[in-house]
Amino acid sequence: MLGLRGAASVQAIGVLVCATAHAAAAPAPGGPTPPAAAPPRALFALIIGVNASPAPDVAPLRYADDDAARYLDLFRALGARTTVLSRLDDNTRRLHPQAAAEAVLPRRAELTQAVDALARDISQARARGVRSTLYVVYAGHGDVGSTGWYLTLEDARLTGGELVAGVVERAGADQSHVIIDACQAYLLAWPRGPGGTRRPLNGFVALEAAARAGRVGYLLSSSASGESHEWAGFEAGVFSHEVRSGLYGAADANADGRVTYAEIGAFVARANEAIVNERFRSQVIARAPGDGDLLVDLRSRASHQLRLDGRAGAAHYLLEDDRGVRLLDFHGTATTSVHLLRPPGEGPLYLRRVADGLERTVPRIDAVVKMESLPAVPTRAQTRGAAHHAFSQLFTLAFDEAVVTTWSQHAAERPAELEAGESARASADTTEQRRRTVGLAGVGVGLAAGLAATAFELSALALHSGAPPGESRAQAIARNDQIDSRNHVALGLAVGAVGAAAAGALLLLWPSRPPGTPSLELAASPAGSALAARWWF
Repeated sequence: MLGLRGAASVQAIGVLVCATAHAAAAPAPGGPTPPAAAPPRALFALIIGVNASPAPDVAPLRYADDDAARYLDLFRALGARTTVLSRLDDNTRRLHPQAAAEAVLPRRAELTQAVDALARDISQARARGVRSTLYVVYAGHGDVGSTGWYLTLEDARLTGGELVAGVVERAGADQSHVIIDACQAYLLAWPRGPGGTRRPLNGFVALEAAARAGRVGYLLSSSASGESHEWAGFEAGVFSHEVRSGLYGAADANADGRVTYAEIGAFVARANEAIVNERFRSQVIARAPGDGDLLVDLRSRASHQLRLDGRAGAAHYLLEDDRGVRLLDFHGTATTSVHLLRPPGEGPLYLRRVADGLERTVPRIDAVVKMESLPAVPTRAQTRGAAHHAFSQLFTLAFDEAVVTTWSQHAAERPAELEAGESARASADTTEQRRRTVGLAGVGVGLAAGLAATAFELSALALHSGAPPGESRAQAIARNDQIDSRNHVALGLAVGAVGAAAAGALLLLWPSRPPGTPSLELAASPAGSALAARWWF
């Protein structure tokens, strides 16, 4: 099943409150020397996602609640104490009983209460001399309205300005990280809407000001079409699954126990690079806070790692639990070690090599587990749906530090590419609208001319039948001239009416593109260094 994350809606809410300190882990023999440990921080996370759609013509999402529950598992693996706000469906409740037990409905009042609780906890941490970090995660529908870009709770819209001022700033953490998986999310990153049209700047200005001040960093999903996708293969949002995979450690390209903004941005881009149709290719806008590039520090949980060293990691792997929940994907190289934080829970984990299906059982123990010590067995039964083909190229390319370097070099051009693509799409939409406007005008002119022709013809008939008895020859000649004149006008109007109506109907009925024929729009970035494209069938 393939689903779109939103043309005008939202997904589930969960609040993660975590108070844990980061301690430096000893470097692995022969591995890189990790950076000096930062002072201990209290970690807090607010996870937002809503399946419901606010618009009757927009289908609700399927996996927003699953994303909320899995983000809960991720932050709990870091030692987080959590509070969750989410409306879980029956299947998600069975798969994630802890999230189901803690869930509160994702509505405006509950969000306000959650932020109030966060603000109190963060204030208490500050009073005790502990610095704080807040993660705000949102997965769902997004769109642009008269008030600007917005997300949606079950009973209200959440604008970009409200997200920054009413959630991030109000919570008051020393540093915050905002992760958004929603349609049109990239519009929060600059102050122009589709096609360069002006839109309200409150959310953009607040987010940019906080980022420049060093307090806020952000990861925003995007694609050439503006759509964000769900996939039944992940039973999750594609972008959210990729971000979680990276934050579990798969994006730690230099194996130093820290995931940076450059690494997660490059990881998501690399995971999607092999997808040919960029409509399905998730992309990311990543901006670190002004005071540092660190997104997640995993060193305090080094004793719970799953490690793949050397050639063992040079393949596409997925990790799932005994309930069949697909937790993460990655693709390492022969020269890069992969150190993954093992998710919490009971029961074994299963590490599967996608190419041949070989599977290893990973025990849940309080110790480092090395993959080479685990026996490989044939895979258990797998199912493949229709959407498998669309996303089968995810994670087929290997990820390492060289990918991070290349991605970082081109990251500055990404906003220009997206805006160029939006301009190309807006230009096409404008041309389509003009064609429809001219077509409607043609039909209208045709109808008006037809009515006028009918009126002139009726008046000619009236003159013909209204000749008085005993009319003189001169009067008869004058009357006949009037009748001929009106007949000629009626004929001309009738011909014009047919032509205008036919031309208008042709414009209205003419397809935007020949059925089944691919179409491609190209637009260069302002500097000429990037090219944005829109491709469809």
